[in-house]
Amino acid sequence: MELTTTLPRFENDLADTLRLFDAGIRVQHESADEGLTWRDRFTVSMQARSLTRSFEQQGHFSDELEYIRLRKRFCKQGLYETLKQFTGYRPPWGALTGIRPTRLVYEAMAQGLTLDDAAAQVSATFDVSPEKAGLLAQIIRAQAPVYDRTENGVSIYIGIPFCPTRCSYCSFAATDLKTGGKWTQAYVQALVREIAAGAADMRAMGRTVRSVYVGGGTPTALTAAQLEAVLDAALCGFGHCPELTVEAGRPDSIDPDKLRVIRQAGATRISINPQTMNDQTLAAIGRSHSTKAIHEAFALARAQGFDNINADIIAALPGEDLADFTHTLEQIAFLAPESLTIHTLAIKRASALKLGGYVQAAPEAAQAMVEAGCAFALGQGYTPYYLYRQKYMAGNLENVGYCRPGKACIYNVDVMEETTCNLAFGAGAISKWVFDGRRRIERAANLKNIELYIARIDEMIEKKRALYGAGEGLS
Repeated sequence: MELTTTLPRFENDLADTLRLFDAGIRVQHESADEGLTWRDRFTVSMQARSLTRSFEQQGHFSDELEYIRLRKRFCKQGLYETLKQFTGYRPPWGALTGIRPTRLVYEAMAQGLTLDDAAAQVSATFDVSPEKAGLLAQIIRAQAPVYDRTENGVSIYIGIPFCPTRCSYCSFAATDLKTGGKWTQAYVQALVREIAAGAADMRAMGRTVRSVYVGGGTPTALTAAQLEAVLDAALCGFGHCPELTVEAGRPDSIDPDKLRVIRQAGATRISINPQTMNDQTLAAIGRSHSTKAIHEAFALARAQGFDNINADIIAALPGEDLADFTHTLEQIAFLAPESLTIHTLAIKRASALKLGGYVQAAPEAAQAMVEAGCAFALGQGYTPYYLYRQKYMAGNLENVGYCRPGKACIYNVDVMEETTCNLAFGAGAISKWVFDGRRRIERAANLKNIELYIARIDEMIEKKRALYGAGEGLS
């Protein structure tokens, strides 16, 4: 992939569009802004073939932010149309490269369109397939009972950056216990301090906590006592809120004592994540447990009284084909989780798979698995309720959360739709604050390095206060 452009501020965005197509394509882009007239000329080539197309549009905008948004969109769509004509390939999500396509539908609805008309407009504007546009409409209908339209809510994230082992596809700011286990106790102490400070700020600001999500990493990689200290800090700081989710993602980290601690803290939802129900794949991706252990973990959680369990699985894992993925779906039917998240493998730059030169599955193979997952979920009575996309995903597809009626996760909807301020604690956690009626979002990121996070915990606390204090008048 090779790209040259006379609009360097949009180079990364154009590269994202180019990534939707063949990696061997070269692109030369020339642009000119003459008053309100925007002109773009794209020449795409591969081997002995080339194609040149020119585009012109009148741009109307009210401020610099709107100019950037509209100019970038016009530029990306011109490149997309050129590449589509050159290759004859239509990506399932059309020209969209963003993480949250549902937001485009919500924006159209805010202009007075019905949901169906808004989805149709997004489909026509960005060349999104009718199937994907229909999926967006389904999700927005399912979100209605939990979608936050107030200005006072806040969602809470608490990150535990430890895992029993590190998965080969993982790019999160997490470490395995063998490498970082010596830091768990000091980390918990720093985390508890950070939670207490943030909770005090939220009380002073009169914020309403909608949900608390304890994720990672793997929270149950901690000891039962350490996990209890974290959950006690959350309860003391935020009280009993409508939803408390704890990821107990790895079966090899679950035991009765930890489940009892989670249960006593009032968790309304837990997550036990198989990723695949094929032992050979589990070993290949670095997960030190078996499919038998997954069944045992579910049984243990049911025995403790948990009635809202999520399961994550991943399509297009290394070495798997449609038959392997179908086997996973069949086993999920036996587990009968209340919600099911079907991810598409994304190979991020920091993952062992990327560093090892792994080549992503063919788009057609990935799409067949994702379609099989969707058909399975709908056939089992689940409804899609949130969706997000990532760079470097197989087939440029998506991750979709499905749930039984009444089991939609509030936190997932809040974070994916960015309608609610998000206060995040822990190493690598990123707080996001919504300003100006949701027109502006600012972020404050904690240090990823666990040792530095512990040593500079006061700095993490003050960084968040600088984020929300400026907008809220916190003293």
